[in-house]
Amino acid sequence: MYFNSIKPLDLVNSLNKNGIAVLKNYLSNETIETIKKKIPKLLNKSNLIKTASNIKEIKKNNFKNSNFYWLPKKFNKIFYGNQYKQPTGEITTKVSNSIMKKGYKFYSKYTNSVEFKDPLVNVPEIQKIVFNEKLIKVAKKFLKTDPYLGYVAVRCHFKNNLPNIDFNLFHTDGRNKKTKNENKLIKLLAPFHLEKKQKIEFSIINVKRNKIKSEDYYKYQYSKASELPKYLKKKIIKPKVYKKDIYFFDPDNFLHNAKKPKKLRIMLYIIFVKKNNYMIPKTKKIKIKKKYFRLFSPRQKKFAKYLCQI
Repeated sequence: MYFNSIKPLDLVNSLNKNGIAVLKNYLSNETIETIKKKIPKLLNKSNLIKTASNIKEIKKNNFKNSNFYWLPKKFNKIFYGNQYKQPTGEITTKVSNSIMKKGYKFYSKYTNSVEFKDPLVNVPEIQKIVFNEKLIKVAKKFLKTDPYLGYVAVRCHFKNNLPNIDFNLFHTDGRNKKTKNENKLIKLLAPFHLEKKQKIEFSIINVKRNKIKSEDYYKYQYSKASELPKYLKKKIIKPKVYKKDIYFFDPDNFLHNAKKPKKLRIMLYIIFVKKNNYMIPKTKKIKIKKKYFRLFSPRQKKFAKYLCQI
């Protein structure tokens, strides 16, 4: 599960067995400190932040949600849904611009997390991670075909008194029992907020979805650990991911979550996909400056094929 060097076959074997593969001491202190220092300043520029979901308003007014389009009808009676049990981006109630303009120390009382617009442009320091050819080779081994950048995000999670939602609850990203072959993907996460002895807040359940009863798989989407049946609860892994570490994980085959942070959490998310993945239309909206793209190797350019050059 833990690796000191990038050996694609070993990492993929761990992904298939455990759902996760951790690369130890991958990030440099310089990269971490540069991004950690830069992000709080960017958080106060509301024009650089995507519209955030207003969790405080949902909690205050007890809003309901019945738009569980992904849930097979035969499981409707066993799944107890609410506004918190869905991806953050699908929540319809948003934080107003007037609140966002007051800065992140204020708007973090209204939402659990925010994502930056155009991360490859606004945080170019992440490019050496996103386009690292050795990491691309790992994705190729896992996907069994040439990978493409499907999505990249820099997202910040806040310490507050709002309810657990989305990331904080155990779920699979696809929320379906089976994934079409062309939609198979792999995620890479890099934390920039961890101190020397601080461990990542991430957990994963070491039971592949094809080993979970269909009824349980759907019933426990977006559940707290305390709500899980014993056979899943006892398989929860809290990986030893510390400062400088990064990790691949399989978000569709393994239930996972991330507890709310005790201080500002800064994360880089990279999604590697196949060429016909459903994400590609979204990928085409991700911007990268031509001056950077021109410096890429042929392999990197192919990986970045669907990005929007500006």
